[in-house]
Amino acid sequence: MRPNIIFIAAVLSFLSCQLFADALASQLADFGAGLDADINIPSAALVSTPQTVLVSIVATNPYPSAMPVYILRQEREGWQILKLMGALAPNSRTNLELEVELAYQKETKRNTRYTVVARGEDGRLYGKYFEISENWEPYEKEIKDSLSSAIVTYIPALAAILVVLVIAMAKFAYGGKSQKEYDMRTLVFPDVEGKPFEEKLADVLIHPLTMLFEIICVSLLVLVLFESLSQPFGTEEALKIMLLSGVGALAIPFIYFAAAWFFDRREEGKPLRFFAGMFVWGMFAAFLSLLVSSSIVTEMKNAQFAAYALVATMLIAPVVEEVMKGLGVLFVSGHHEYNDTLTGLLLGFTCGVGFAFVENWFYFSAKVNPFDVGLSSWGVLILYRSFFNTLAHGCFTAAVSTPIGYLRGFDKLKKYSRLAFIPGILLAISIHTIFNLSALADGFVIASQQVPFFVFNPMLIILLAAMFFLVLVLAVIDEKKRKMERSIKKAVDAQANA
Repeated sequence: MRPNIIFIAAVLSFLSCQLFADALASQLADFGAGLDADINIPSAALVSTPQTVLVSIVATNPYPSAMPVYILRQEREGWQILKLMGALAPNSRTNLELEVELAYQKETKRNTRYTVVARGEDGRLYGKYFEISENWEPYEKEIKDSLSSAIVTYIPALAAILVVLVIAMAKFAYGGKSQKEYDMRTLVFPDVEGKPFEEKLADVLIHPLTMLFEIICVSLLVLVLFESLSQPFGTEEALKIMLLSGVGALAIPFIYFAAAWFFDRREEGKPLRFFAGMFVWGMFAAFLSLLVSSSIVTEMKNAQFAAYALVATMLIAPVVEEVMKGLGVLFVSGHHEYNDTLTGLLLGFTCGVGFAFVENWFYFSAKVNPFDVGLSSWGVLILYRSFFNTLAHGCFTAAVSTPIGYLRGFDKLKKYSRLAFIPGILLAISIHTIFNLSALADGFVIASQQVPFFVFNPMLIILLAAMFFLVLVLAVIDEKKRKMERSIKKAVDAQANA
């Protein structure tokens, strides 16, 4: 309880400091007299973002006491204090050097207005405006050329890997002599006659037409993202960003999905259609989550709720996303193939990585793109989120699906298995919330320049992965034990009937 109170107090303190800073900036910007100052702004080619420009300021203080000096920058929402430069020496001219960090704002050319403001001993404010002209043409050209090179270099290699995986999975799943229950005919026309409703529901969820509908919904989201990117960057560059981010976002989740199925196939031989259905449901869950979360956040903005971003990160996103993913696990758990801990663990994991694919695609194209951070930083971000955040989402959903699978492994407890959805979803939401808080903590630490890299988030993901593999080992041991018991029972029955 105490850490929660401390965290809330810190947030309130931060918000109050922000309000105070905004009020002070408005006061300083309203200066009444001109400041005797010479301002030199060097011209520099902008080839990276962010890029620092060194501004030289020589200002006169006519007073016998020092004058504190502030630098303000004009933003869309008003003036913001950029820096407290120190003070002008009494009755003299003082040389000041200001490092201004310029960041690309999706505009080829832009002028940003600044002002230097000093407070005299009589309380009067003296100021002088200046502008920094930004020409981002060299930077944009470099990014465009790099995108074209990346398309030629990385896309064919990644596409080849994915195609080989798809062919291998299809060959192992449906090549040669297939099980009667899971051949190509039953994929399209499943045998549902006489089966209970929950099994029919599971068959609907993994049906190709259902998966096609879910993929179409995700495709609509992709089209919206493409249109939003086309406005600032143009159709050609938007297409390059969508293609690179899409293939980059898909590669690692698909490898995780393939690994989960191949592992299950070796241990239990469960059909590919269940894993494919869960992967595509995870994609669809990301689509649904975006619609629901964005609607809630929009209402909070319209209500002028100041802490909407914090609430969305800590509460809305974990609840909405885990419920949407968990519903797919709950629907498919009615099938007779969903009959043990190992199946539950791997199907939930597959659903989570499918969700991560679409979420990452949205993040890499809409929230952070190569023009915003540079192509190298963008590539590092794609690798980081694809490996770690995908693994995290897989573990979140596995927390929902594993308890259900565990109970379904016992004939006497099978009818209560769906009740395990409740503690499972609460656990997933809790872990997801902690995960988001760790990301916020990393952001604060990096912003304060205490460390230049993520610390809390990777540590949490490594811990989650270790717990996942521990449960995986225990589930495999349990499955081997069950196989041995079934073999012994079969041998005993055969001997008794002999």
